[in-house]
Amino acid sequence: MGSTRLLTIGTTLVVALAGSAPAVAAPPPAKTEIQTGMEFTAGPDETTPGGQVVLSGWAGIEGRTTGNAGRVEFFFRKKPTDPKVPIGTTEAGSSGKFRYTAKATVSGEYSAHYKHRKLAITADGTDSLNVYVDRPVDRFLYSWTAESLSCLPTCTAEGPEQFVSATPIKVKLTRECLRPKSGGRIGFTADPENAYPAGAPGWRDFPDGEGPTEFELNPGITHGHFYLEWTSGAPAGDAELTACNLSFSATQQHVERQYI
Repeated sequence: MGSTRLLTIGTTLVVALAGSAPAVAAPPPAKTEIQTGMEFTAGPDETTPGGQVVLSGWAGIEGRTTGNAGRVEFFFRKKPTDPKVPIGTTEAGSSGKFRYTAKATVSGEYSAHYKHRKLAITADGTDSLNVYVDRPVDRFLYSWTAESLSCLPTCTAEGPEQFVSATPIKVKLTRECLRPKSGGRIGFTADPENAYPAGAPGWRDFPDGEGPTEFELNPGITHGHFYLEWTSGAPAGDAELTACNLSFSATQQHVERQYI
């Protein structure tokens, strides 16, 4: 009895050892996901209609300087809500660098779509560009009006100090005067005494007479004031005093940049 019992115990031990779980095999290494990227620029930042736009950059697998050859498609839209319009394609070299030129029309957004030549990977980039036109416009500077002035012997009017640009000043003068004749001068000066140097480009002297006229002042300064001086002759005998309706306005042309 004792030997049989020992045999049974031994058999149980052998079965237990034989049924132990086998060692688990190591899992296969996880696949590394390919990371792609794009650097994209539409330059310059702004240009005029018809100006050259350079679309350039890099696309491909991050960390690689070779093996990035692929096709790059370019699109344009004026607003983010507009559909993208294809404007051209080019090839990225093995380094991933690409370059394409187009002509500017209006301000908007350029985009690039890259597709690897062999692998099923893509990358995208966007950049904006402004298009402008420079248009000359007349900027108002000063105006003055008076009616029924006798200006005997002299009427004067002085505008406030102001800044102007270095371009010519356009002046429109209306002068309606009864006899006897009267005349005067208009200038843009920085002189507090308003002295009139004969023939100075910042002044205009008028002969006796009536009627409107237009002219330019070239004062050569950018800070000063407008000055008018008007003189009438004394009436002969019992003649009516001279009465003048005078007015003038000054403008200056400058360039205004408008983005389209």
